[in-house]
Amino acid sequence: MSVVAPIPPSLTRRQRAAKTVAAALRGGLAGALAATVGWLVAGAIAGTAFVLLVVATLGVVAFVVWKGDVKTWVWLGLAIAWAIVLLERAIVQENGGVWVAIAAWLGVVVGARRAGISKRWMPLLAYPAASVAIVVLAGADLLDPWGVSWLWVAAVLGPVLGARTLLNPRPAQTARPPD
Repeated sequence: MSVVAPIPPSLTRRQRAAKTVAAALRGGLAGALAATVGWLVAGAIAGTAFVLLVVATLGVVAFVVWKGDVKTWVWLGLAIAWAIVLLERAIVQENGGVWVAIAAWLGVVVGARRAGISKRWMPLLAYPAASVAIVVLAGADLLDPWGVSWLWVAAVLGPVLGARTLLNPRPAQTARPPD
């Protein structure tokens, strides 16, 4: 005798959309978390390098005062090291929110694709372009809109969180009898 496996209930369109949006949100949060940790680690490394460069520069200056001369490659090495630290500060640390938002958006796209978003809905994942258009039309700085680059993280994750809220409403609260 064989047992007939129960037919799994098919999901409604709303349930499939809710599943896809939840996966996209998880992917976005994972991307944001990874990029934030990377940003913090890069800041710690750059901060340490900054302190070491200050000490090295003071040491070279003291050596020049004491002995009178130092080889050109020492100054060149210090200049290159300072340039690297200052570039990291300008590119990574000043724009941390932008980098985290880009990673969050990539996480949203990957999460939605893994959850099975159909190709016809893929253009909806370009929603950050609307935020870019708003910032450009407002005449604000694209890397630091209204003074805070971290607003981009909210612009990327906010709509996904809103869609999740719309597709997964809280269950109705049952009326509790008064005590």
